[in-house]
Amino acid sequence: MRRAALFIFILTAFAFRCLASEWRGRVVSAEGKPVAAAVVFHQASGLKAVTDGDGRFLLILPQAEKVTLKIVHPDYMEEEIDFGAKALERPLVITLVPYIQQREEVVVTAMRHPEPSADVPAAGTVVSAETIQKTMATNIAEALDNLPGVTELGSGGFSLVPSIRGLARRRVLLMVDNARLSSDRRTGPSASFISPEDVGRIEVLRSPSSVFYGSDAIGGVVHILTREPGSGAGLRGRINTRFGTVNQEKGAGLSLAGGPQSLGYYFSFQGVDAEDYRSPGAEVLQSRYSQVSILGKIRHQTEKREISGSFLLARGRNIGKPNRDGPAKPTWYPRENQNLLQLHWLEKQVWGEGDLSLHIFANPNFLETRTDTVASYKSKESFSKTKSTDYGVQLSFAKWMASNFRLTAGLDWYGRAAADAINSDKSLDPQGELVKTFVENPYTKGNRRDCGLFISGDYNGIPGLDLVAGLRLDFLRSRANPGGGTEVNRYDDRALTGFTAASVKLTDTLILFANVSRAFRAPDLNELFYSGITGRGFIIANPGLTPESSLNLDGGLKFIERRAFIGLYGFSYEIKDMIERYPVAERTYTYGNIEKGRIRGLELEWEYFPWSGLSLFGNMAVLDGKSLKTNTALNDIPTHRLHLGGRAWLSRLSLEVEGTWQQKKASPGPAEISIPSARYVDVKASYFPGSAFRFYFLVSNIFDESYLARPDPESVEEPGRNFLFGLSYAF
Repeated sequence: MRRAALFIFILTAFAFRCLASEWRGRVVSAEGKPVAAAVVFHQASGLKAVTDGDGRFLLILPQAEKVTLKIVHPDYMEEEIDFGAKALERPLVITLVPYIQQREEVVVTAMRHPEPSADVPAAGTVVSAETIQKTMATNIAEALDNLPGVTELGSGGFSLVPSIRGLARRRVLLMVDNARLSSDRRTGPSASFISPEDVGRIEVLRSPSSVFYGSDAIGGVVHILTREPGSGAGLRGRINTRFGTVNQEKGAGLSLAGGPQSLGYYFSFQGVDAEDYRSPGAEVLQSRYSQVSILGKIRHQTEKREISGSFLLARGRNIGKPNRDGPAKPTWYPRENQNLLQLHWLEKQVWGEGDLSLHIFANPNFLETRTDTVASYKSKESFSKTKSTDYGVQLSFAKWMASNFRLTAGLDWYGRAAADAINSDKSLDPQGELVKTFVENPYTKGNRRDCGLFISGDYNGIPGLDLVAGLRLDFLRSRANPGGGTEVNRYDDRALTGFTAASVKLTDTLILFANVSRAFRAPDLNELFYSGITGRGFIIANPGLTPESSLNLDGGLKFIERRAFIGLYGFSYEIKDMIERYPVAERTYTYGNIEKGRIRGLELEWEYFPWSGLSLFGNMAVLDGKSLKTNTALNDIPTHRLHLGGRAWLSRLSLEVEGTWQQKKASPGPAEISIPSARYVDVKASYFPGSAFRFYFLVSNIFDESYLARPDPESVEEPGRNFLFGLSYAF
């Protein structure tokens, strides 16, 4: 009897072995580092394996068309993934997301070269693609709105721009894969033409960074990094769609990635269209928008060389500019075209193990603005068109001079060429017949050039201490022919900026950093030379503007533990010759320099995972900005704000609730109005039924609150309760 049982056992084991499959794989972190001691569990059979020091595992499972594996580790979020039989053709690679992402050595580009974020002696945040997908943001500014110290600027609608610590209007530099963005909008570039579906991550640097990036980075940097090309795998793709109820928003897109081992590509088509949204009180006119974009990237990569090229073609149509006077003076952007072309070449291990990098970009673009005047009938059509070609060349060389000292030096040359502006007014009679036409050129043949030389050093030879310092010299030039005539208005200047910082690791979990810097911003072509209609009325140029310069103090303390993160930051900026916008008549503005402005503030952010499946998070920002000459409030300083939230997830279902409280604006700036306080709550949910499908659901402004988010004189009420649905399918 025992021999029979033993024979049956051996026969069963042999049959299982013959009919079983070996599932080999590796569990890694988001940065590709091995995750040891992770449990890989097959729920159907109850079999499990534990990863070794290199993150590898082996599971022998019964043959099946589909296998579901759950991966559990005390420092990482649980993952449950479905694999088809084709996955057996190569070892599996499973990526886990840490509870506290600041613990990971996330590599960022804040200092012009790749560096772990923990070593950067400045306040910054990395927003992942997963976070952007869960928020279902319609544009970049909306994706950043709940970060500490970051708010949206503008009257409302699709074209809001990000503001950092009260600085915007071309004081925050927006970049796409290292290419600088410009805009002819008065509030500055919004990057709204970039689909959030194409974003791999966004790096937000909240410290002045002119020494690394030149003018326009006096308030910080928003660096948008699009999705990476695929390589070493077959064709992969993703289909996404979305729908929102408050404005009948409809979005859809398709992306493809793949390529052999050394060559990868990424191609994407995205589109979104929306009607005017409804606030709790009424429909908000001219809040509609329509946007399509095509993104293509290709990259060749070896151990010693990386060559990549990309194009981003975006077309915006009838993008509304909502304002309080919408029925009488509806304003919108009929067309916005962007054509961003880029080439990047990196040579590794040259001239003594150094890295030589060349980046070139060009962006021919134009923007149209239209405003109608309506009383009992439409009496006027006002039209403006601006166009230019933005361009840039960046050459840099970085080398470890010793095992603990990195030197980076280089040259930037960027600007705008062939910039023209044309305005026209058509007067109409009550029957709609043309009575009179007036055409003018605010300026023609405009160009701007900024040539910068920079050098920086990073020393980490003392245990627990990282020192960074840099210098930059910029040569600035702007030219234009006002009125389209032959007379040329010239603007020339130079600027010297510097930066020095230190990061000290006080304990294994506590990091202290501080920096001091000098930054600058040169006035834009439109501030110097453009007079005419805008999205908010009429603007008068000031060719006598002088550049802004600032002295900045910035510091912070970060506590990073396995399941908790707390960051406390403080800053003080003094900005000389600050360029302010102020009204001179109804819906008419101009620019002027004030003697000196000062912005101070505190920021607090935190995240805590009390147990697996639950996180609590939030942030708070308190800012104050005044003119040191008159002691009056500055424009664009956001009110005090508190953001709180909690997230719970069970297997493939997650639920998130977050709320924001905004203090009233009692002391507005010279071009602002007072606004009351506001409170609003959002609810998000997502469900992953398998490795291919993902469902997203969002209820924003769940209590249907009526409020003004910004103290802009033309500001309109925010959208009412909105149900937003999203679906994606990966193949």
